[in-house]
Amino acid sequence: MPEDKTICTLITGGSAGIGRAFAEKCAQRGMNLFLVALPDEDLTETEKFIRNRWNVHVESLGIDLTEKDAPEKVFLYCIDHGLKINMLINNAGRAGSAIFEESSPQYSDERVLLNIRALVLLTRLFLPMLKESEKSYILNIASLSGYYPIPYKTVYSASKAFVIRFSLALAEELRNSPVQVSVVCPNGVETNPGTFGRIRAHGFWGNLSKIDRFDLAEYTLSRMLHGKQIIIPKWINRFFLFLAKITPLSLQMKLLRKEFEKEVKVSR
Repeated sequence: MPEDKTICTLITGGSAGIGRAFAEKCAQRGMNLFLVALPDEDLTETEKFIRNRWNVHVESLGIDLTEKDAPEKVFLYCIDHGLKINMLINNAGRAGSAIFEESSPQYSDERVLLNIRALVLLTRLFLPMLKESEKSYILNIASLSGYYPIPYKTVYSASKAFVIRFSLALAEELRNSPVQVSVVCPNGVETNPGTFGRIRAHGFWGNLSKIDRFDLAEYTLSRMLHGKQIIIPKWINRFFLFLAKITPLSLQMKLLRKEFEKEVKVSR
């Protein structure tokens, strides 16, 4: 355990799925943790498991980050409890596939509030604290879908496009500061029954491009700590991006629509 237990890595959505994988991989590296997630048994169990397994300091806060004042409450918790964040992992997010017209306004609102608003406000609130460290990190979890305008994932893919552009712009602003900004863009990550179904819907290509959540966390942390700004796991996903650059947009859209219709059918 680091000598100063108040120096922590903050992980949103840190109780399950990708967030828990990052929490475990950070703990393996001896990092103290502050986990922020919905208040449920997963959060309590994750905190207890990591503390007992790796003997690092772990604190948690159960909160819904879509609530208007949630980002500020997270920041104030750290101030009140004397926690100093030197790594911010903005992982919490909502995925899913739906026909936009048939989806509820709440469906879209949750994705905007969590995937964009919470990420931006947490970053802004913690940035002065991060700059106080000799070296600190912001890691934003985006998606390969952020590089494409994907039918049936209209709000989700657009929100991840925002995360990519926001991360790159902020990284340039902070170029001469102690804060390094990285963004990771995985393709399919098997984390729950919903993602299992959506990945399987894409057949051979879905299976080839997916990544285990623990492999994702290990690969991402390793690349981030070596100074990598944009992290795209697996060669096949980097190849997909190359193909997109040489494929006419009209053809891309037709292919994307046909491919992601499969996810909608699985989701129904």
